[in-house]
Amino acid sequence: MKHLIIVIGNELIINENYMRYIYEEYKKQFLELHEIKFINKPDKELPFLLQNLAQEYSYISIFCINEHYATIAKILATLSDDTLILENDTLVPSKSNNVKNSFLITIDDCSINLLNANIASKLPQILNKPELNYAHFCLLDIDEMSANLLLDTLTKSFEIQTNSSALLENLICIRASASQYGKLEGFLKGVFKLFNTKVFLGNDPIKFITKKLLEKNLKISFAESCTAGLCASKLAQFDGISSIFEGSLITYSNRLKNSWLGVSNDTLESISEYSDRCVYFMLKGVFKTANPDFALAISGVAGENNDKNTKAGTIYIGAMYKDGTFLQECIHIQGNRNYTREQACLAAFCLMLKLKPEIFFGF
Repeated sequence: MKHLIIVIGNELIINENYMRYIYEEYKKQFLELHEIKFINKPDKELPFLLQNLAQEYSYISIFCINEHYATIAKILATLSDDTLILENDTLVPSKSNNVKNSFLITIDDCSINLLNANIASKLPQILNKPELNYAHFCLLDIDEMSANLLLDTLTKSFEIQTNSSALLENLICIRASASQYGKLEGFLKGVFKLFNTKVFLGNDPIKFITKKLLEKNLKISFAESCTAGLCASKLAQFDGISSIFEGSLITYSNRLKNSWLGVSNDTLESISEYSDRCVYFMLKGVFKTANPDFALAISGVAGENNDKNTKAGTIYIGAMYKDGTFLQECIHIQGNRNYTREQACLAAFCLMLKLKPEIFFGF
């Protein structure tokens, strides 16, 4: 199943925050972004382009600014041998399914949804509801080559195509797609039987972890240095998070690591803030300040230059449970500052899966 996003209008294209909003809402329906096409403004070739694309894709979602909405609506009505009417205060083809500022039509077996996107308003409802023939899942504590070798028999039995990507060194994301509906479900059952407590659905580990924390009402807090609050920000993406998150500590300086978290000056000066020992006491400091079930701590060099004899991209992470059990890792990330921070945040969250698998996998 091929699906396409078309974005029409520079006002949308150059607005990174609004584009991120579009992508997030789109993935609620389609689980992923597949292909994206940007068009500055309609031209005389656009009707032919849309007609050709309708023959190539199963679903097309068009997000356009108000200035071009009527033009695109007229093109789509013409291509579907229809006329425009005013309904729900919106120009729509007479035979379309529609809500305010959004309508859905079918051309050549392609479901096309046009949305009038205004950056000052909430995005209209996405009306495309695809029958998905693909799914994502993640495998923990395994490398990419081993994961694909173990999946080989299942993929052949159920005629499944897979693509893999290593989110972390031992966290593999798999996209599985089936040519026939029904086979995907059997394949996924086989995957869960094979990997048992090392597999979960979706391609967003932080979303999976947060959902489990919410389900079990387990509180979490953070002590962040180089990630500067990114872990807390990731958590805040999800509704209802205030029930498990009271706050966290961003201790970028050694002074605050000492005064807020209780990391000794001896540790900070003699051993370094970039160390397992520092992260351990950062974890302990979280429990002295807050009252969580889980604490995560991160310290390291996120920039692209070495610091205090510590190589750039060297990050120390830790996770601790309220019973005092903990895990720590030192990871090495190659990339720019923001990529390093993102990966460090992901790795810290995933330490909880290793620390308390019985909580997240329910055995």
